[in-house]
Amino acid sequence: MQAYAVSYSKYLIAASMVLYTFLAYVALPSGKDVRRTCETLQRLCIGVFTINAYLTMAIIAGDEYLFTFGLLQLVIVIGTALLNRFLYKSANMLMVNNIMMMLSTGLVMISRINHDKAQKQLLIALAGMLFMLLFPLLRSHFDALRKGTYLYGIMGIGALAAVLLLGAITNGSKLSFTIAGLTFQPSEFVKILFLLFMASALCEENSKSHIALLTGAALVHIGILVVSRDLGSALIFFVIYLALLFLSTGKWEVLLGGVLIGLVTAVLCYFLFAHVRVRVQVFLDPWSSIDGSGYQITQALFAISFGGLFGAGLMQGMPSSIPFVESDFIFAAIIEEMGIIFGICLILLCLNIFTDFLLLAGSYSSKFYRLYTFGAAIAFIFQAFLTIGGEVKFIPLTGVTLPLVSYGGSSVLATFVLFSTIGAIFMLQDERMERFEKRYEAEHAGAAGGYGARNVSSEQTQSYGGGGDRDQDFYRDFKGVPIYDPGRDYENTNHFDV
Repeated sequence: MQAYAVSYSKYLIAASMVLYTFLAYVALPSGKDVRRTCETLQRLCIGVFTINAYLTMAIIAGDEYLFTFGLLQLVIVIGTALLNRFLYKSANMLMVNNIMMMLSTGLVMISRINHDKAQKQLLIALAGMLFMLLFPLLRSHFDALRKGTYLYGIMGIGALAAVLLLGAITNGSKLSFTIAGLTFQPSEFVKILFLLFMASALCEENSKSHIALLTGAALVHIGILVVSRDLGSALIFFVIYLALLFLSTGKWEVLLGGVLIGLVTAVLCYFLFAHVRVRVQVFLDPWSSIDGSGYQITQALFAISFGGLFGAGLMQGMPSSIPFVESDFIFAAIIEEMGIIFGICLILLCLNIFTDFLLLAGSYSSKFYRLYTFGAAIAFIFQAFLTIGGEVKFIPLTGVTLPLVSYGGSSVLATFVLFSTIGAIFMLQDERMERFEKRYEAEHAGAAGGYGARNVSSEQTQSYGGGGDRDQDFYRDFKGVPIYDPGRDYENTNHFDV
């Protein structure tokens, strides 16, 4: 039985992940019926992956409780996805399924490394899932979010300053503090406040004085993180700032200037912080200090090379030989036991989420929602790049987690909050667009000339994520000015022109 578990389960794990990823890309541009079929098959893939993985570990370890835990995890994950579909007809189920697949992958590997930590991770993830189910109930009030610009900035700076003054030192950096036995890493949640701050500030005006004030506030956020030596988070905040500023202004000189400033700052950090110099040296030549500072990355590289295409099989590798493997090097552990094919699919899933968010951002006429969603996409994919790039020695290590996969309560919960916000905004926009379409058709049916002369096809009125891509040109007049604004109350409006 053990020989079967080791020899064949790894191929089933790889096959379920490959099929899931394929379905994610099929669903991305497709209409309602195709997406429904894909989401059902995706949940089946999650079930096959989870049951097979935990059954394999239970057989090899001789521990029935592992399989029981896997069944509990599967019930929670699939149950949450089904509840989302049942409660919200316009829910973005592709995003929900991707969340559940990445979370399941992380929980399987963390269970294999340290089962106690897997239990804690699942408990925290359950809190995140409850938030994801309840938060959309407040979506009708989301328009008020754009008004809290300075409140977001003050709250974010205050939280980061509290960590700087009161936080515990972990590996030379002040990252977190403990309250009532629970450890929090505020920078994960401040990232969301920073996105709200940037989006609300840039959706109003782009004058030089306003951008200068915004830049100053952003530099305070980043500066506190640098002083706290949380350089990975500081880099993510800077990239968010630069990306949103570029999107809002459309000026390439802003992007170029930001990149140059980033490069200069990186050089300064190299000379100011000893641990940065160590990480750069380890990146350039980890083998010269294989028994010292280079031990972690060299062990990760050994693990990746040992895995091969299909992995060594669950319980057949040595992921625990990598220090902080469940938090900082989970991707290397996944490749060691599940294989390079599985790892490539995991990267493709990250890109699928990123693409999905970009398409959502591009479909919104509200600048605030567009900026926030675009910023969330950048924050997610850049953090994934920093984590995976560091583990495969493509870039120096930064110490950030792989969202939803790595062990870390603050990271998992903050990612759920971020994704829940994106999902709720999508529902709000989809429902408003549906109401607009119905009123437009009712009030302009049979009219001649002007807007009334346009015919609305079923393809044009299908919503992104609920049934295909909208024809955005339909919602603009001949000058390109939007005739639909999600921020307006069309329920009590007698005309549609802005």
